[in-house]
Amino acid sequence: MISGIAYGVVLNDERQLRELGSRLNDAPYLGAPQAPVMFIKPRTCFRFHGAAIPMPDELERVEAAATLGLLFERDVTKAQPANALSGVAAACLAIEVCEPHDAFHRPAIRQRCRDGFLPLGAFTAFEPAFATADIHTVIDGRRRHTWSLSDLARPVPDLVAAITEFMTLRAGDLLMVGLPGDAPTVEAGERIEVTAQGLPALATVVQRGSIQ
Repeated sequence: MISGIAYGVVLNDERQLRELGSRLNDAPYLGAPQAPVMFIKPRTCFRFHGAAIPMPDELERVEAAATLGLLFERDVTKAQPANALSGVAAACLAIEVCEPHDAFHRPAIRQRCRDGFLPLGAFTAFEPAFATADIHTVIDGRRRHTWSLSDLARPVPDLVAAITEFMTLRAGDLLMVGLPGDAPTVEAGERIEVTAQGLPALATVVQRGSIQ
């Protein structure tokens, strides 16, 4: 049960960082991030397996970035990579939905935190193999995207260690471990299924209108 805060992480896709290259040196930060770049998803974003993603009338398409969510069962602070995942009880597939935008230095709050913009799959007991899983996205019956968590710039144990160096991840918190820089976009009426070995599949549909 997610009784705490849902966190996401951007700029943790090694391929995306390579492609951004020298753009990471642009103002205002003048360099690649030295710590995890995080954002929060309010509870109004949560949707669950089978529930529709509401598409705002002013948008034509949204990004659908499939990722892994980790649910913590106890507080974790100042962890080392070797024990960073000992506080994780369960995992699920998630779709980080976002209005397309060009910013990358700072998480785009309005674009990411709209109602219904975080579909979540069913939780299952955490297995270490999930931290390097291949995640597949099928849209209207056609595989449109695959990425591997083994390609994260900060592997999952290192990510949790880096985050808990400056803040505590508390029991009941959900952490999404990173987003693919080349996530597919979807439009109203399209159906999405996300799968990864050992994890319950996550299915949803993009639907015009407000959240019900």
